[in-house]
Amino acid sequence: MLARTFWDKRGLARRMAVAILAAFAAFVFVAGPANAQRRNKDKQKTEGRVLSTQVGELVLKVQEALQKDPPDNATALKLINQILAKKKLTPYEKAIAYQFKGQVSYALNNIPDTIKSWEAAIATGALNEDEINSLTPNIGQLYIASGKYVKGATMLENWLKNGGKGNDRIHLMIAQAWLQADKYRKALPHAEAAFRMAKPKKKKHFDILNYIYHELKMYGKQADLLEQEVTIWPDDKKIWRGIASLKQQANKSREAFEINKLMYLNGMLTKPRELVALAQYYSYYEVPYRGASILEREMNAGRVPKTKKNLVLLANMWRQAREYDRAIPVLTAAAKIAPDGSLYEKLGEAYYAEEQYDKAEKAFRKALQKGVKKPGNVHVLIANSLYERKKPHEAIKEFQKAVKYPYSRKTAKGWIKFINGEFEVARRQREFRAKVKLDECKNQLDRKKRMGAEFLEGVGEITPECKTILAKEEARKKALKKARKKAKAS
Repeated sequence: MLARTFWDKRGLARRMAVAILAAFAAFVFVAGPANAQRRNKDKQKTEGRVLSTQVGELVLKVQEALQKDPPDNATALKLINQILAKKKLTPYEKAIAYQFKGQVSYALNNIPDTIKSWEAAIATGALNEDEINSLTPNIGQLYIASGKYVKGATMLENWLKNGGKGNDRIHLMIAQAWLQADKYRKALPHAEAAFRMAKPKKKKHFDILNYIYHELKMYGKQADLLEQEVTIWPDDKKIWRGIASLKQQANKSREAFEINKLMYLNGMLTKPRELVALAQYYSYYEVPYRGASILEREMNAGRVPKTKKNLVLLANMWRQAREYDRAIPVLTAAAKIAPDGSLYEKLGEAYYAEEQYDKAEKAFRKALQKGVKKPGNVHVLIANSLYERKKPHEAIKEFQKAVKYPYSRKTAKGWIKFINGEFEVARRQREFRAKVKLDECKNQLDRKKRMGAEFLEGVGEITPECKTILAKEEARKKALKKARKKAKAS
């Protein structure tokens, strides 16, 4: 982040060379005192701002070495050291030499010596305000570039307070330095200043301010910032995602959902997790059919992998939409690769909802084979499938298995009681029908006895069915009489 905003070395070196040359151009090789000059509104002290002949000649050679292509930095540094080794140098001569030494050190990527040299130049007291203001921001930036963020940022801030003219680049660098030191509040005014001054505004101006707003939980300003940004870069899905995230944090999930829908329609959602999240949004807002349709389409297109998790999600959405016939093939595929029987249980439930009770029973039994967390519940489901197929006795056997588990015991006992109640009703109905039929047959027998041989054709005859019923009744009575005698005798 810092490297993108830091001045490039060649540009900085050129600026420093120009500044240094401009500083002493009017005085070089002057033997006597220099004329006074005014650079700004404030008066600048000029007394002693001269170079001796010997120093001037060496400075000229330094310039010649630096003006070569490429610059002869080694020769320039040797000449500068010769200047600094001389005795009785004036403060101004030292200042010029240290400025050049800083320039050469920077070109040689010796940042510590660059800082040391330029600070030494200022420490001579021979530089005017413009020259100091030219060196100070460079030193501050070098401190930041070398990892001394607080020192560098503080120096630049003091420079600005003392009248230094900052720009968006300087303010951005100070903001970045405070961020490196985790001082978000200190970074904020500089990031905002950089944003205001930048023309045109670039991504970096938005990004750093967006980050600071987020860290300081200034979500309202962050949302406003992103809405400005998206008007400049409408195709950047990171911005759209940022807006959606802020909407979600502000409990405006419906608006976040709408933003995601727009992103999908504009082809911005391409990653599997993004597409799955969109489908989940639809499910959450009770539009599972649409979500399932999108997820199924993206699976078929190969953009969402057909993992167990995704297949289960798709099946659940089809079930939520009551599209059980569409959930069944998805669940079948997922159940085969699942390590346990939980998905076969869900598959059985889907078959059951479609009234395919035989297939439901098979799926439930496979669930038991592969293992489920609550087998008692699965036994209840198997029993329900059997009951729906008019197999109450087999159903009771499964319910009895479910009774063994505490969590399914109450349900299973309730069903057993219900089915036994049905059995009792059916038994009473059979007994009632048998009694009615027996009475009818007895009536036929009575009519025959009363009429004797004098009966009309078809009247007074006993039907074959009644003959069988009467015979069984007679046998029952005899058996009962015999049993009573036996019991009495014993």
